[in-house]
Amino acid sequence: MTDTPELEHGDGHDVSPTGDTHSFPSDAELSRSLMVTSATGVLSTLTSEGYPYGSLVSHLADSAGNPVILISDLAEHTKNARSDNRASLLVDTAHTSEGDPLVGARLTLIGQLRLLEGESELEDRYLTKHPYSADYANFKDFNFWKLDVERCRFVGGFGHMSWMTASDYSNAEEDPFTHTASGAIQHMNDDHADANLIFVQERGGIPKAKEAQMVGVDRYGMTFHVQSDSGDRMSRVAFPEVAKEPAQLEPFVIGLLRSLRSEI
Repeated sequence: MTDTPELEHGDGHDVSPTGDTHSFPSDAELSRSLMVTSATGVLSTLTSEGYPYGSLVSHLADSAGNPVILISDLAEHTKNARSDNRASLLVDTAHTSEGDPLVGARLTLIGQLRLLEGESELEDRYLTKHPYSADYANFKDFNFWKLDVERCRFVGGFGHMSWMTASDYSNAEEDPFTHTASGAIQHMNDDHADANLIFVQERGGIPKAKEAQMVGVDRYGMTFHVQSDSGDRMSRVAFPEVAKEPAQLEPFVIGLLRSLRSEI
């Protein structure tokens, strides 16, 4: 069972969004999507003295979201893991954020590290994602390890955080728009500011909005940062149905816009 988020969704401007607030993705879904778009993270292991030791690693998520890493037997984190396999991996979006890096999302996966054996498909996928690691993979002292996730901590920005179980995390799916969302968001903000305004005025609960900037889009709907007479707000607009394929992004946005324009 997923723990209840400690506060509502927010991005540092307002932790009480308006509109179709029921349509936000779960934190488990957001976590799985974050893992897919992330390539590196901070692996923390325990030294023989019991101190946490952090190091940068490249990773790949398996079908259940468990991180796979390629590390040397000579590395400190490997020595630590062989002595005590409890570990965590932190991934975040700080490198994509402008301004305050704490506004972005981050995820900490807690579990136990184990040597990965007999899973060549995963190893091949890792090397496809990280081709620069091919030389390391040929060294006898480099091995693949997997972090079997037992607990997850997701922080989506100011006032948006929760713990979740490994089951909730592993059973969630990455969003189908994960790899196309950023381009769609930029396109809407650069070329269709008028459409953004229609979305939040007609469906987002802010009829007197002056300006709206799209900040998120997923299988369930769109999220906007809105300027109005009452101050900055977050607005959520749901799609009429849940998307299942990446190709549905454009027709979903256009279809909803056309339906709203016909009602005006």
